Amino acid sequence: MKNAIFYFSGTGNSLQVATDIAEKIGECEVLNLAKYNTNNEITAERVGLVFPVYFWGIPNIIARFLSEIKLAGNPYLFAVVTCGNTVGASLVQVNELLRAKNFKLHSGFMIKMPENYIVKYDAGSKEKQQKRFDDEALQVSAISKVVLNKIEQPLAKSKYLIDTLFGKPVNRSAAKDFPTNDINFRVNALCTGCGKCERICSVGNITMINNKPTWNHHCELCLGCLQNCPVEAINYGNKTQKRTRYTNPHVQL
Repeated sequence: MKNAIFYFSGTGNSLQVATDIAEKIGECEVLNLAKYNTNNEITAERVGLVFPVYFWGIPNIIARFLSEIKLAGNPYLFAVVTCGNTVGASLVQVNELLRAKNFKLHSGFMIKMPENYIVKYDAGSKEKQQKRFDDEALQVSAISKVVLNKIEQPLAKSKYLIDTLFGKPVNRSAAKDFPTNDINFRVNALCTGCGKCERICSVGNITMINNKPTWNHHCELCLGCLQNCPVEAINYGNKTQKRTRYTNPHVQL
């Protein structure tokens, strides 16, 4: 493969960005990094990573993926983070992990997408969501030109210094609890036992027992199970009952 983009996505935002960039640069595979066998050497000329910001930094699965991957030659490496507000320290963290393997991030970008951290926020109005989709299209065009020409440039960073300085320690502290935070998921009587939550979980953290989902405590906290439940039977504690579910309308996980 000439180009490869690896993505992690719970509601489809990062998948949309990965797919849109792949279409622009051409000759590109779009791969779910959660399903990728990191024993396989990556031989692409350009390698991209697209994922959401979690607590001002990277999800655990991104840290594991970057520590395990095998890169051949000297590929052009780029990353795009999707978020509701800030890039935090996420791109700095990616570059540090690549540096540990004697590689570096040649370019890094941030794209604001509709808010999907339903534990804290609503996704916003349809009009606000559409504005972000429109902006995404423009940003993808610009990013794709940089990637195609293998331009090395400074990584996107937050306008707030505190995000860069404290993003990494805050992120790594919070990330320790991600795997077991699934104890907060609740299933109500609306559940039909359809099993979509089990199928959509990219890390296999959900098992259907007696037609009800059970979480197995190696969660990535992507909230894909909650957001994608067709009958809204899954909630996170008592924080999400009244919030509107969101999944990206342009892709299918």
